Amino acid sequence: MSYPRLTSATNAPPDQLDAAWQTAISSIAAARRKIGNAGGRAVGVTVLTGFLGSGKTTVLCRLLAEPAGLRIAAVVNDIGAVNIDAAVIDGLPVASQTPDRIEFTNGCACCALVDELAETLESVSGAGTCDAIVVEASGVADPATLALAVESAVGCALDGVVAVVDAQQLASQLGDPRFAPPVRRQIDVSHLVVLSKVDRVDDETVQSLTRRIGEIAPGRMVVPSIHGRIDPRILLGAALQGATFRADAGEHLFEAATAVVSPAGPWEVTTVARWFESPPETLVRAKGWFSTPDGSCHEVQAVGRSWRIEPAKGPFDPVIVLIGESSEAVDAAAASLRNLG
Repeated sequence: MSYPRLTSATNAPPDQLDAAWQTAISSIAAARRKIGNAGGRAVGVTVLTGFLGSGKTTVLCRLLAEPAGLRIAAVVNDIGAVNIDAAVIDGLPVASQTPDRIEFTNGCACCALVDELAETLESVSGAGTCDAIVVEASGVADPATLALAVESAVGCALDGVVAVVDAQQLASQLGDPRFAPPVRRQIDVSHLVVLSKVDRVDDETVQSLTRRIGEIAPGRMVVPSIHGRIDPRILLGAALQGATFRADAGEHLFEAATAVVSPAGPWEVTTVARWFESPPETLVRAKGWFSTPDGSCHEVQAVGRSWRIEPAKGPFDPVIVLIGESSEAVDAAAASLRNLG
């Protein structure tokens, strides 16, 4: 199996980069020693961040399906009353499921759920059932705050923050005053950037986006990814590659509203496709499953005007979560979607 090579998002001299990495590595090592002195083995925790629709869940599912012999526990936080991402992970083959999968729903883990996150991490690490923990943040969560929650959890050590960015959407997101602040924040806080969906853009675009990432976060390593595939040794190896912490806790940079369409369908696939060809402009993200008149189930994933519909890989309840800029916007979109029948 081959993986894309690492590329650098900067032209800074190697000695400067090495000094920066060594400083970061030393800070992480010191944190590990502090936890180790408190007793017990510290379990490495990676925070997986990325804006709405960037491909975080695809990266996580691939990691869980190909864990390189590691026992990985996943903590999944999603926006909306229905945790679509957790359901997708549960749909993995039994042999690939995580030893622990903890679900946070209807909120951003960087707010009211921080204490619960720390307590959960302590419980998982103390059980001794996993080699590593991955926290998949919601698309609008502040990764710095989550990282600080990890550092406060006894028995856990922050392995770093991995930011997933969408090669198709990144340029437009950085040019949009609504989305640019959280996207830039996620890149800036990360130690590693995964540039997803590079098979959908040309090489010149990949190079241009790598330069833009370097302008936001000089020295950050960028890993091109297709279908979420990343070598686990890269994704979970922050302690060896360096990170940018400590970062101060941030604040919400994008407020998202959600609406749930349930049951979703039965609708014809062509009818749903036409709807997503021209969705409401204020709709940022949509994901879930819908039924068709013949009783089959299809998955839908949409980011802006980019969408995908395909047969579902398992039996799922027909439900779609819509994410937008305001309650009025997503409620209107949900009403429009319901009227497809």
